[in-house]
Amino acid sequence: MVEIEKKDKILFIFMAAAILCSYLLLEDKTLLYLFLLIFLGYSFTSLYVSHHYGAQIKGWSSVIAERDYTSFLLTIPQAGIMGAMVITLYPGFYMPIPLIAGFILMIVGMGFNLVVRKELGKNWVPLSKTTPNQELVTDGLYSRVRHPFYLSILILFTGVAVISWNWYGLIFLMALVGGLIIRIKKEENNLIIKFGDEYQEYMEKTGMLIPKIT
Repeated sequence: MVEIEKKDKILFIFMAAAILCSYLLLEDKTLLYLFLLIFLGYSFTSLYVSHHYGAQIKGWSSVIAERDYTSFLLTIPQAGIMGAMVITLYPGFYMPIPLIAGFILMIVGMGFNLVVRKELGKNWVPLSKTTPNQELVTDGLYSRVRHPFYLSILILFTGVAVISWNWYGLIFLMALVGGLIIRIKKEENNLIIKFGDEYQEYMEKTGMLIPKIT
């Protein structure tokens, strides 16, 4: 785990240096680089939290080896939404109200995601498949919804799409919603296979992404 953390640190330091160098070469792009640095800091913090609480972080080689191609259904739309934000912020064509509203949603999603990672601990799996030692988490946020992790991702990137305030952001956000649904369905099938009736009873008590009203 320590070796992986060192690699992550080197990667994030390199990315931060690249952002800083490009910022020095380009003028009047402060807002864009601020958002990029916030995302970089969030990405590093999220990995740190997952590592700290015992999760095993797997790279794209594991995704390909496990043939878990649903990861691409999430990553590609996320990259598209980020690109839509860059298209808006780079030339400075943003609108103040969507910018502020989107920023608030983005920060809420980031904070929510970090809390979920902490609650999942070693049970967080970056794949739709289960692991031999995985435990079913049903307390905390998971007592309200079955997939608060994906809900946090949706909130986060909805915020980014609002910041972009263009058709590209909306299209990729819709693609992300579709990808999340496909991913969740596949993941829940695997969870039913692993936990059986226990998970099916859990499904009856909790909503997928929105709490059930009782």
